[in-house]
Amino acid sequence: MSISQTIETLTGADQFFEVVDLETPAGSLPGFKHAPSTLIEIVQNARGHGATDFIIAGDVRLSFSEFFDRADRLRSYLETNGLERGQRFAIAMRNSPEWLIGFTAALLAGAIVVPINSWGRYDELAFAIEDSQADWLLCDDQRAKTIEDLLDTNRRLVVFDRAEPGSVRGIDFETATADLPPADVVIPPSDEHCLMLYTSGSTGTPKGVVHCQQALAQAVFNMMFTGMLSMTVEGGLRELRGGATQEKALLNVPLFHATGLLGSFVLPLVTSQAIVMLPKWDPQVALGLIERERVTLFSSVPALVKDLLTQPNIDDFDISSLLRVSSGGAAMPSDLPEIIEQRVDKAYASGGYGMTETLAVGSQAAGQVFDAKPASAGVKSPIMAIRCTDAEGGVLPLGEPGEIEMRGVACTRGYWNKPEANAEIFTADGWMKTGDVGYVDDDSYLYITGRIKDIVIRGGENIFPGDTEQACYQIDGVKECVAFGVPDDVMGEELAMLVRIGADSKLDETSLREALTERIAGFKIPRYIELTREPLLRGATVKFDKRAIRDAFLNRSG
Repeated sequence: MSISQTIETLTGADQFFEVVDLETPAGSLPGFKHAPSTLIEIVQNARGHGATDFIIAGDVRLSFSEFFDRADRLRSYLETNGLERGQRFAIAMRNSPEWLIGFTAALLAGAIVVPINSWGRYDELAFAIEDSQADWLLCDDQRAKTIEDLLDTNRRLVVFDRAEPGSVRGIDFETATADLPPADVVIPPSDEHCLMLYTSGSTGTPKGVVHCQQALAQAVFNMMFTGMLSMTVEGGLRELRGGATQEKALLNVPLFHATGLLGSFVLPLVTSQAIVMLPKWDPQVALGLIERERVTLFSSVPALVKDLLTQPNIDDFDISSLLRVSSGGAAMPSDLPEIIEQRVDKAYASGGYGMTETLAVGSQAAGQVFDAKPASAGVKSPIMAIRCTDAEGGVLPLGEPGEIEMRGVACTRGYWNKPEANAEIFTADGWMKTGDVGYVDDDSYLYITGRIKDIVIRGGENIFPGDTEQACYQIDGVKECVAFGVPDDVMGEELAMLVRIGADSKLDETSLREALTERIAGFKIPRYIELTREPLLRGATVKFDKRAIRDAFLNRSG
């Protein structure tokens, strides 16, 4: 049975993942029939995991029961002190158990949770707090000291300080919540807003993306479907190995973005996985945690997956428990699947494509479904329609690259207080423009080739920087690379590329150009190439900050 036939079977009538037309705020759209109508119902079901380990963060270890006990008591405290349904509840904290507890408490109380980029400086934090019109702010002590002057009598501040576990600024948390029995959780309408995620702002001012309960429930079910599809194709669930006794995921991506929030928090919550928290990215610390905690799942952007698996001393660590390696959020370097296969025995690799605006729903693949076409971004989701269009908006046939447009139950209905941006992103017939360039093949696999704004037009010839980057990644010694356009008086634009090489690499510009000449057409070879041994600049999503890299290059070039 082909993968397409397997998807058709799994989503057919009377199946657990049956897909039917659902009523949504945007009209009738395909969705999973048996998914709960709200994210709150999904979270509530996780209470049944009881004494199973859930959070591991340094010396802190919490079972599911202990986690929900703390979330319920915080919810009671918030409701007693005035938190109302529909109020914006912002969270500005580094990844921590308190972040997860705070999110769950506010969600169950009916608030619209607003995760804020905790990596931001004062201006960035202030923008999100003011733009979202946050009524409440939960933060750690470091963020509280940064933005405390923004607070007024109309905004409540709750501060968790890891230096004093269990405390909230101004009160003793344990004492204050001791006599507060949790109220019953109200199941809201499926179209009630419950989450506002901010875009990364890599191409302008960040925008608040609003999502409803139904969209989140469908997005979580979509992640579960990906696992079921892989398991069905492979003929069963893979057994734990390397001394692992429970599925454990290493959390290393920000919780303030969709992939981290849903894939690294809500999905483990639903499926009874433990979350092993990594305070900040350090491949050596990550390898140590994988060894000590017998981690089974590592999920991150392609660059960090590659960074982990190409550490020179990786053989000094026992990572035999690692079963699944997931990569998404950016185009995958062509050499990464081979690296995963070499370093992780019988690796269960996966990848996907999605956006903040779609709750990371778009395309996905895992296991043999991924292995069939590892250069792709996976098979398009059964609850997301995808088409590719030309510059005039005409729909292109399969296999031809164009702007990717999506329409589905997980798509946002719009940005927070941004009517002009909403008019720009949605077509007249309700499709959402992604700004990404790609194509869908005959087997429904999606391929990402670049960003529309990244396309370099050199003398009338379109150059996709992603093509050049993929060729560069095939060259021994290349660790990271970013290609981008720069102004040119003669050609209009020229291609430039910043390349990070390994510490011991003998690559120079001449040898790099020669290697590229063997792999791609001459017009795709950059006019300007700059080599460095320093890590390339990344933004909060851990993706390369192309705009900042380009600006810095232009400044250096005069």
